[in-house]
Amino acid sequence: MRLVLSLSRRTDPAWYTDHFLSLLATRYPPARVHTLVIWTKLPHVFLQRRWRSALRAYDQVYFHVTVTGLGGTDLEPGVPPPEVVWKELPALVELAGHPSRVRLRPDPLVKVARRGAVITNVDTAQAIVRAGAGIGLSHFSTSFMAHYPRVVRRLRRAGYEPLDFGPDERGEAVARLRAAAGPGAKVDLCCVPGFPVSRCIDGGLLAELHPRGEKCRSDKAAGQREHCGCTHSLDLGWYGLSCPSGCLYCYANPRGCGTPALRSLRGVAPARTGRQEAGAEP
Repeated sequence: MRLVLSLSRRTDPAWYTDHFLSLLATRYPPARVHTLVIWTKLPHVFLQRRWRSALRAYDQVYFHVTVTGLGGTDLEPGVPPPEVVWKELPALVELAGHPSRVRLRPDPLVKVARRGAVITNVDTAQAIVRAGAGIGLSHFSTSFMAHYPRVVRRLRRAGYEPLDFGPDERGEAVARLRAAAGPGAKVDLCCVPGFPVSRCIDGGLLAELHPRGEKCRSDKAAGQREHCGCTHSLDLGWYGLSCPSGCLYCYANPRGCGTPALRSLRGVAPARTGRQEAGAEP
């Protein structure tokens, strides 16, 4: 049974084009791969010639595109503004071959205070979902910013105070996103207690979407969080790679870079971590 490859829960592959394309070419050619699942906030990178040429050789590519509405702000300094990302989505759908192979993620929902003002992206997330539905997307995912100690410290150093969404606020926010998505669409909550368990990587769905209906593993992935329902895949990234997107709420290892880095995405070299890819042959 061929592999489902994840690029990557752990870092945006757009920043490490040379590394990931080399890895695909040398270890995971199309004959071994059922589906490439790509997670990114920078979809325009995958429309560039090198990525586009490589991806077209694979039977199926499924994109998770994260658009929080915070791109270009202090909270996401290395991410383009949503209106820039938005222009690339129709071309990304064309590359994937069908809107069902692109999932839009206004994720996470953020609530912080700065200088006495409350800042949240719930309104923007609702508009993002509505616009996604307008171009034929029907699957959306979100979560709520987690207050990990390193996240809290980073936000406070930047002058932000993290705030909780109360239970009623959470329910209202999710209801608004579902209303924006419209009938027949799906809004999943990723690893949020109190909501149904969802699958960002869903072997059953990937088999259904596969051009030839080819099966893949559908058993639950090992090593994921308690409320994660994802099925088995092999993730080729690792948390040790710094991510120049610089999102202040990220629980991985962001490193802010700002606008200049957006002009130099092509060929960014991987960070030296002393490790090979975290995924090993199952």
